Amino acid sequence: MNFIKRAFLSVKARKVKSLILFGVFIVITNLVLAGFAMQNVTETANDLVRKKLGVDVTVGFNYEIMQEYALQQREENPGEPVQFPELLTEEADKLAKSDYVKNYNYIKEENGVADGFNPINAEQNEGAVGGAIGGGQGEMQMPDLAVSGVKSSELMKEFAEGIEKVVEGDPITDEDKGKKVALIEKQLAEHNDIAIGDEIKIQNAEGSSTLKLEVIGIYETSDMSSQNDVAPPMFHPANKIYVPYESVKEITASKDKQATGIDKAIYYLNDPENIEAFKEEGKKTDIDFELFKMDAHDTLYKKMIGPIENMATTSKWIIYLVSITGSIILGLIIMLTIKERRKELGILLSIGEKKGKLIGQLLVEVVCIAILAFSLSIFTGEAVAQKMGDSLLEKEITAYEEQQHEQSNGGNTMMFFGEDPDQGKDVEPIDNIDVKVTFQDMMQLGIVGFLIAILSTIIPALSILRLNPKEILLKDE
Repeated sequence: MNFIKRAFLSVKARKVKSLILFGVFIVITNLVLAGFAMQNVTETANDLVRKKLGVDVTVGFNYEIMQEYALQQREENPGEPVQFPELLTEEADKLAKSDYVKNYNYIKEENGVADGFNPINAEQNEGAVGGAIGGGQGEMQMPDLAVSGVKSSELMKEFAEGIEKVVEGDPITDEDKGKKVALIEKQLAEHNDIAIGDEIKIQNAEGSSTLKLEVIGIYETSDMSSQNDVAPPMFHPANKIYVPYESVKEITASKDKQATGIDKAIYYLNDPENIEAFKEEGKKTDIDFELFKMDAHDTLYKKMIGPIENMATTSKWIIYLVSITGSIILGLIIMLTIKERRKELGILLSIGEKKGKLIGQLLVEVVCIAILAFSLSIFTGEAVAQKMGDSLLEKEITAYEEQQHEQSNGGNTMMFFGEDPDQGKDVEPIDNIDVKVTFQDMMQLGIVGFLIAILSTIIPALSILRLNPKEILLKDE
């Protein structure tokens, strides 16, 4: 009789044993399939988080070493204000030419003093004598404007997210490079009866230089803090003025500042997958990455994706443990089954059946049951994966929140002026996942399941079939 036919008859005749093997295989296939599916969730989550955070990389000052740098400057130049280095546009332009960059923006920020017009909440500065720090003529005046030099105002996050929008005139664009033009807030314009085409003047804090600007546009902010009547004018959102970044050098406090220097450059990439490659290109430039750093929102990214990545690591170990443990359990069950069938195997060997065909028969029996379990797990695996994923993710989020709580209690949460805003931003980790079983998951399960079936069958079979028929029959007696 053909060994394949014998295998089917044997499975049918030994219903209880077959059901036990089927049950073990169902558990193994469902858990392994769930593990593969949960690992794939990480890749999907990566793309979603990257899209949410934006496909942009910022090159700016490394605030982690800001204190050390400031301390060194104070020691070298006691009594002088700390001057932080700037990023040269010549170096930033080299990165802008990368094939991965679809657009870019330069930012150079400074504080200024309104000359000939009144900022919102200007009375808040009257606490200083004559509106100056320290009082008296020639003293530094208290800044009451935030001047934001940009390459393009439309690329700023506030405009991109709709917090600010141009309501009259034009935004700052590439075409305004080198021009003395300004984009001012609606409240500030109405407060001073400023219209498109009017000229405004901004002084530096020392009063040693004045920047004359033509108003080409008026924007409106929806920032609720703009309604605060007690906010110092310099921090009031309505007192923020956008100008071409090159114009800011005229009111920069330090005479040593480079005319081509900027605070940071933001590069908008064409694909999230190119972030690491772009970072590698950046390292090949002459930018001093001891002082500057390339940030792709990695801090926020890790906060949001951390629990998902931990879950993926756990699922990987689940695959290993289930595969190994499942193989051992199946091997023991098959070994017990083979020992019960020693007489059958001995008789088949004694009438001339080859050992290879007997092993083939045992393997076909196990593979048949494995295929049935695999087929059922295709329908049940996704539900199991979703349940497991939700449970693991909930535990990871709880662990993440406890860790964040310990860090907030044990560390200094105060941020310094100008510090990277991503560092202190409150973001929520991904707290839900949608697990889907893909064709690739099923193919991987098929390979793992087939290997488990082979190993759990051949190893115990060899321990019996290495004996000759006479020894098998005598052991059975």
